[in-house]
Amino acid sequence: MNETLKRTHLYDWHKKNGDVVPFAGWEMPVRYTDIRGEHMAVRNNVGIFDTSHMSRFIIKGPQAEVFLQTLTTNNVSKLGVNDGQYTTCLNEHGGIHDDLTLYRVGEDEYIWITNASNGPKISAHLMEHSPNFEVEVLDKSREITMIAVQGPKALSLIQKIADRSVTEYSRFSSHRVRLAGYDCHLCRTGYTGEDGVEILVVDTPFTDDGKKKATAFWEELLKQGVEFGVKPCGLGSRDSLRLEAGFVLYGHELDEETSPIEARIPYAVKFKVEPKYVGYDVVKRHKNEDAIRKTRIGLVMIDRGIPREHYPILLNGEKIGKVTSGGLSPVLNQGIALAYVKPNSVNEGDTIEVDIKGRIRRAEVRKWPFYDPDQYGASRRQ
Repeated sequence: MNETLKRTHLYDWHKKNGDVVPFAGWEMPVRYTDIRGEHMAVRNNVGIFDTSHMSRFIIKGPQAEVFLQTLTTNNVSKLGVNDGQYTTCLNEHGGIHDDLTLYRVGEDEYIWITNASNGPKISAHLMEHSPNFEVEVLDKSREITMIAVQGPKALSLIQKIADRSVTEYSRFSSHRVRLAGYDCHLCRTGYTGEDGVEILVVDTPFTDDGKKKATAFWEELLKQGVEFGVKPCGLGSRDSLRLEAGFVLYGHELDEETSPIEARIPYAVKFKVEPKYVGYDVVKRHKNEDAIRKTRIGLVMIDRGIPREHYPILLNGEKIGKVTSGGLSPVLNQGIALAYVKPNSVNEGDTIEVDIKGRIRRAEVRKWPFYDPDQYGASRRQ
C-alpha cells in the first residue's frame, strides 16, 4: 500500500480488526463485519466511528469571532460559549471550499472541524486571512483523537462513562467533560441522522503514548457498550447512513462550483451578518433572485437497480441532471440517490428515469430523509 497515506491513532486496531482501504489520503477502515450490519447497528442501537482523519483547528484571540464571521456563512455572533453550528466556507464566486462544524469552546476560542480531503486547503485559507486579525490558528489534527458515537443508545453509553449528567446537553452543543477518565470535548453532533455525539479526546499526540491512549479509549467504548449492542463502524456505513439521511458530502454534492443554495442547505447560510463573508453577494443573489444553475433532489428507485454517481437523470427522454451519490438503503432495501437537476424541472412525487449503464430505470423524486423519521433518526418518537 502507498506509504504516503496517513494513518490515524487507531490504525493498528483497524488493520487488525477491519478492512482498511485508501480514502482521502488516509488508510481507513471501510468495514469490520459487513456494511449493512454496521448501518443497522447505528439505526437501532449504537455504533462508533474513527473520525480522526478529519482536520481540527483551534482558532483563538480577541478577534476570533469577526475573523470567523468573514469566512463562514452561518452567524458566528449567535454562538454562545459551548454552542456549535453547521456552516460552510466559500470562495469569492459563492462556491464551497468546504462544509464544517464550528464550536465556540471559550469566550475567544473556537474549534473548526473540516473534511479530511480539504484539510490542507482550509489550513492555507485560514493562514491566508488570519494576518488581518488578532487571531491565532493552530492545527491540532494530530494531537486530538476524534471518535463519533451514534445511534439511539449512544447517550446511554456515554452517560455510563461520563463524570456528570450529559442528558441535558442540547444538540449542537459542546462541553468539556471526562469520559472513562479521559479529558474530552463532548460535542452533541454527528452525520448519520441519528442522535449521538462526536468526542474529541484531548492530549492524544501522534506518539506511541498518544496512540495507546486513543486505542484504550476506543476499546473502553466497545467494552462498556456491549449491553447496548455497540459495533465499530467503517466508512461504508458512514456513507450509507449520511446518504439515507439526505446529508451532503464534499466532492459529491458540494464543490468549488456549487453554492449552498444550490445544494439546498439553507440552514448553513445567514444573510443579516456583519462583516459580510467571502461569497456573500453571490449566495444572496442565488437566494433572492433564484439565479441558481442547478438544484439538489432526492430519489428512490421504483424499478430494480442501484443509482450510482454520475449516472444520468432523464425526464421524458431528456437529460436533466446526474446522480452525485447513490446506493442501497438498508432501511428501505431500495436504491436511493442524491442528484442535481435543472432548476424547476421536477417536483416531489414526480417519476423520473435513471440511465443505469444503458438500462433506463424509473425512480420517484422524494424528500429526505429517506427513512420514516418517526421510526428512525434523532427526532424519532420515543
